[in-house]
Amino acid sequence: MVSLDIVRKFNGSLSSRLPRPVALFVGGTSGIGRSTLRQLALNTNAPTAYIVGRSESNARPLLTELGQLNPLGSFKFIEADVSLIRNVDKICEGIKTREKSLDLLFMTPGGLSLVGRRETSEGLDKLFALRYYARMRFAQKLMPLLEAAEPAPGRVVSVLGGGFEGNINPDDLDLKKGYNILSCAMHSVTMTSLAMEHLAASRRASFVHVYPGLVGTNIYTNSFPPPLAAVYNYGMWPLMYPFSVNIDESGERHLFHATSERYPSKTIGDDCSLAALNEIEVAMGSNGTFGSGAYLMNWKGETSAAKKKMQKLREEGMAERVWEHTTDLLDRTIR
Repeated sequence: MVSLDIVRKFNGSLSSRLPRPVALFVGGTSGIGRSTLRQLALNTNAPTAYIVGRSESNARPLLTELGQLNPLGSFKFIEADVSLIRNVDKICEGIKTREKSLDLLFMTPGGLSLVGRRETSEGLDKLFALRYYARMRFAQKLMPLLEAAEPAPGRVVSVLGGGFEGNINPDDLDLKKGYNILSCAMHSVTMTSLAMEHLAASRRASFVHVYPGLVGTNIYTNSFPPPLAAVYNYGMWPLMYPFSVNIDESGERHLFHATSERYPSKTIGDDCSLAALNEIEVAMGSNGTFGSGAYLMNWKGETSAAKKKMQKLREEGMAERVWEHTTDLLDRTIR
């Protein structure tokens, strides 16, 4: 476990380690995204943060708060429904016209659903699109900016279910035939880890897939009708609270996940700057190699190699197959 003291020490040094960072937060107006964004504002010098969300009016209090936390920062809201890939592409093109590099792509969009497949106008299931396809499209389209970041390459963070990979159907990757709540969750998680491994092998960027643990957010309130949300908020959550992670601590830890040299790209590997700090070491990547560039992580910052199921998928060439499926499907989606 990376101690909270270490997390706070590293975060507190960001002004010198990562001067004037440029970041994109997708889903940054609530929950873990919001908390991490607040920590970025508190711990960096003159950051530029683009924040993608569904409602600009709902985001105004956050934008005001961020400006107060960091008066030298630039916090720009982009209103969009990112379950639509054409909107993702539009956001990426806009950022590429404004920025030459990107230090951080931090993604948390999604939610929960108890209903079946709900297709967007582009033919993708909405929840699957938010959890996986839109996130990978952001990574794909913004890769030139992430690779251009200096002194360290940019980082892609997807907050979902790193470490909980399982079975997927290679003949129905987009779940047109076999969609249910469990298959959507398993495909989203496993395909994220496979796609990140594929990208990390050849890209000058690092990729972190995080399982955030139990965190007190408004995900149930936002996802379910009031009666059902009340059952969770007032019936289940009090029982789960003792085992949860405080939302502020979650933000601190996710900022560390997003900026620490502990999780370098494959092109950097064992960063010599870590030796001087003498407090953390380069993490083990998802393929069992230290500093591999792709990391499966729990909320405490501990990484693990992929389990037997992922090893089998890797040996079957599924990382490449998943990425090829993803890019082909998304290109067809916007035609």
